[in-house]
Amino acid sequence: MANHNNLAIEARHLVKRYAELEVLKDVSLDVHEGHVVSIIGSSGSGKSTLLRCMNLLETPDSGDLTIASESLAFSHARRHRPDRRQLQRLRTQVSMVFQQFNLWPHLSVLGNVIEAPMRVRGLSKREAITLGEHYLERVGMADKRDQYPAYLSGGQQQRVAIARALAMEPRVLLFDEPTSALDPELVNEVLGVIHGLADEGRTMLLVTHEMGFARDVSHQVAFLHQGCVEEIGTPAHVFETATSERCRQFVSSVA
Repeated sequence: MANHNNLAIEARHLVKRYAELEVLKDVSLDVHEGHVVSIIGSSGSGKSTLLRCMNLLETPDSGDLTIASESLAFSHARRHRPDRRQLQRLRTQVSMVFQQFNLWPHLSVLGNVIEAPMRVRGLSKREAITLGEHYLERVGMADKRDQYPAYLSGGQQQRVAIARALAMEPRVLLFDEPTSALDPELVNEVLGVIHGLADEGRTMLLVTHEMGFARDVSHQVAFLHQGCVEEIGTPAHVFETATSERCRQFVSSVA
């Protein structure tokens, strides 16, 4: 159990390979309850793969992961896969917001938000609707509940995707570059919602290329380089006094 020391995520020595390519090489990372940790780094550094390992969309080849009190051990010898019940429990505790929204086109906004609470958490339709309406209100999308995704802007779709993640009432929220598919003028409406969630004390792990936002909202920032955590610390440390030359170069190139 990770909770005795207030950790929502405890990753130890995670390795992930695709054939000969080692995308994650011995990554360890802690996320404390109520904290926001941002992962930064250049394209191909392993950021999205790390996030996908956190909710087991990808299975690590080796290492240990404790997330929301579910402990998993992976080894080369026996590609340990969590059993279905453990996976189900994990999925109720951890929600992910993707780059590409991933909304169901044939469901209304409200339909998208209530689907997982009914199917995964087993809520009644009435309970799910109450919850769904609450979280659509929270992200400023209550008035669009009966619309279909095709009629929404990218920013609106992403806010619905955030409401859908929140409706699972997870202990941990994962964001995979939530603004990278958006037109520049729509980025702030989504960042504003995420900032509000941070202010509420939600536990979040965020892959982002919005450096100002990462600096503003994070308790810690991790710089990934070629599948390793090359630098980790407070935003002030990573952005101003990093010891890694590569991290300093990256930060100055995107600043």
